[in-house]
Amino acid sequence: MQKSIETRWLLNFNEFKTIEHWFKQKETSFKNKDLFPRQDYYLKLVKSTNLGIKIREPKLVNNEQKSKLEVKLLIQDNGIYKFNNNNHGNVNTWLKYSFETIGNEIETARILNLFTNQNTQEPWIKIDKDRILVKFDTKEKQLVSGDTIIDEGSGIELTKFKINNTIYYSLGIETFSSSNIETNNFDETVDFFFKEVKISNLNTLKSLSYPEIISNHFLGY
Repeated sequence: MQKSIETRWLLNFNEFKTIEHWFKQKETSFKNKDLFPRQDYYLKLVKSTNLGIKIREPKLVNNEQKSKLEVKLLIQDNGIYKFNNNNHGNVNTWLKYSFETIGNEIETARILNLFTNQNTQEPWIKIDKDRILVKFDTKEKQLVSGDTIIDEGSGIELTKFKINNTIYYSLGIETFSSSNIETNNFDETVDFFFKEVKISNLNTLKSLSYPEIISNHFLGY
């Protein structure tokens, strides 16, 4: 189980390019602008925005299908935050539970078949993704690579993803702590980020969690 404080925005293309430029300055970039190498499958919980259930696309590892089931539960609405440069966002606290699937077992195979043999009647939606990630280490007050393990800080991720044939762009900040100081870490991270990135007027109408994005997509918002 992992507790996190998060905020996320859907971006227009110009906002996406502005933030992508900042990542490139940090020597982090997308490998191919036209590819979506990662696939996640989300349970289609239309009108439900406090729960997210997804499974990573199964991968063949040592002749076994491996995947991970993740469940995220909203435990607190932290409200609207005002950040530097007239940016505003909805901030929430989540609990995430992760479960590794067991390879070559009958029940595991049945679960994974839900995602590899999709049809329009299934309550799961495939989201094709690509993302770039850096982390802000609040102990050392510095950025580190996305694969660096730290105890205190936040992940800052820029994502492009596709639902059916619609492409979206998003910025997400996900804060964690090993000593229950998520709020302090979040405040330090967003202060650092919005001083570094010259972007303004991100607003709460576009500040949505993944469950909200999926719900809005299928409700036609």
